[in-house]
Amino acid sequence: MSQNSSNPNFASTIREKIEAELAQGRYLPGDLLDEKAIAERYGVSRTPVREAIQQLLAQGLVHRVARQGAFVAKLSSKELLAIVELLAYTEGLCAMFSARRSPPETVKELMDSVEACERAAQNNDREAYASANAEFHSILYASTRNAPLSQHVIALRRRSQLYRRNIFHQPGRMAESAAEHRRIVDMIAANDEWGAFHAAVDHIAVAGKSFAEFVMTLPEGSLADSDRTT
Repeated sequence: MSQNSSNPNFASTIREKIEAELAQGRYLPGDLLDEKAIAERYGVSRTPVREAIQQLLAQGLVHRVARQGAFVAKLSSKELLAIVELLAYTEGLCAMFSARRSPPETVKELMDSVEACERAAQNNDREAYASANAEFHSILYASTRNAPLSQHVIALRRRSQLYRRNIFHQPGRMAESAAEHRRIVDMIAANDEWGAFHAAVDHIAVAGKSFAEFVMTLPEGSLADSDRTT
């Protein structure tokens, strides 16, 4: 029997489940979020699903089309570049504050997560790498001790994650990413704020030729530009 609770916290739980599915690639940009199917999958009524989708709309992850439903939002290539650029510098700020504020035990947590990334890369295990990578960034954000900054960078990461999730399919990218993580933590351990900032910016930044290569890895039709005719 489905649950009919309209409690905002219940709707938020459904929203978090949908966000996880978005990050895992169950949905691609432009895909329909079928309220009935989602409600059946989670054994709930459509009311909390509708409220969860409304929350996703407010985050910019979803857009609604009259008489058609809610769809996973598409970004144009210009919008995607702008978000990734902003994400890079926000991650830089996180690393800077972490270098300023992290005690030795936090540095050890960061280094443990780096080592987990390195093991996954050596084993060419994309699923394990994705998990270790998420853990690394989660610890980094918490180490800033700046909740508004952490919330902002998490929101940016969610918006770009639909497009960035295949980045570790590129040959050598996992090992490269793990090495970049280690450089960030080395700077944090040395309390080198600007070194940490630049290492984190370089880790995320995508520009010029590298952005073109990045766009080429995206699924066909996932950018809003592909919907436009000239």
